[in-house]
Amino acid sequence: MSYYSDSTIKTQYLDPRIYVENSRATFELDSNEAAYLPDMRLTFLGVKGTNLTNYNNLVGAMACVRSFTLYDGKQILSALNRQQFYRGFLNQNKVNSVNEKVASYLDCNQLGFSINGTDRKVTKTSASHVVNTTNATTDTAWLDMREIFPILGQMTHLPTAVFKNLRVVIEYELSSQVSNITNNNLTTLRPILAVNILTNPNVVDALNKKMLAVSWLEVEHDQFNIPSAPDNVDNVEQNLSIKLNGYNAKRIERMLIVKEIANAAFEENANATLGFGKFSSQAVFKQKFQLRVNGRNMFPRANGIQGENEMLAHVAESYGDCNAYPGSNQYGMDISTIVAGGRDVLGQLSYIGVYVGEMISDLQIDFSRTGLLAVAPAGGKRATTDELRAHVYCESRKQLTMGPNNTYVISYQQ
Repeated sequence: MSYYSDSTIKTQYLDPRIYVENSRATFELDSNEAAYLPDMRLTFLGVKGTNLTNYNNLVGAMACVRSFTLYDGKQILSALNRQQFYRGFLNQNKVNSVNEKVASYLDCNQLGFSINGTDRKVTKTSASHVVNTTNATTDTAWLDMREIFPILGQMTHLPTAVFKNLRVVIEYELSSQVSNITNNNLTTLRPILAVNILTNPNVVDALNKKMLAVSWLEVEHDQFNIPSAPDNVDNVEQNLSIKLNGYNAKRIERMLIVKEIANAAFEENANATLGFGKFSSQAVFKQKFQLRVNGRNMFPRANGIQGENEMLAHVAESYGDCNAYPGSNQYGMDISTIVAGGRDVLGQLSYIGVYVGEMISDLQIDFSRTGLLAVAPAGGKRATTDELRAHVYCESRKQLTMGPNNTYVISYQQ
């Protein structure tokens, strides 16, 4: 908008008002300012460690954060929970050139591939983004908060006469696979929030008159378990029917499911994270997926979507381009001759993604996989029978409606 070039715009860099190392950071925005612009940026997000290594190859520095929440007093304006798994999907939900040249540097991940000229294998081309031993030498991420809080992407400004107690809260979660060495003793860095402030009250008043209602798609998290299946019998189908009540009385648009390995140790070897580690989404054998919305099937056939490539087609149709490699969504292939480190990254980007576009009164997921005989070494990963955690992310339609005397109401759209 034109007011971005106005001399009444100033930029502030905020230290967290509350910072508990490895636990949380809270930023409080001054209510004496006229209005904040929605283009908030979080900088210096990352960790340092006792050993030199890289950040998680998929999620990058964002792997250290469990959740983000935007508050106005006690009112939650927007939030993203268990964001590491959703962020992992978003990072690969880009074209290869964007990851290679831009996104991998902002997030400190290792996405972006090319063909090695020597061995002709698919190889990561992005630079290493390191977890180092000091604040000055470790790499950090830069984050546009509109990617986390979709309400910000739909607002022109946040007037402090309306939002009197704005806070951004970050909750950390330091699992062993935030970096690629799992015995690293990690410590979070103190982040900085950059905000643009509109100080001209006349401009703010003019914008306030136009701010009658705002609608957006809030990404809400739910989850269910896929229990372990017997691994001493061959070719046995495991069928699950799960009801999710977290989206009842809400209109949801897209749905994403990320299948986390329940035992993170299966994605480690000799104190090293294998591929993308626990933040990946596991491929299984003969996957089938059906979604029952308000009592009816969303997809043809009783079993719905069958197989990894049919599922990948739905993901691409619903979410767009994905930055993949041969075998990224397949189980039981040998891609070591065509992908560098192929055995470590095999079947780690197998997502379920569909478009729903319905008001929900009853939501049921039917999921099945086929178990195979235990062929991995003792203690090794067997995604056909191992316990998995399915993280479900749905876009729910929400709206903010202005009332008298600078009041507002947040509700779900019907």
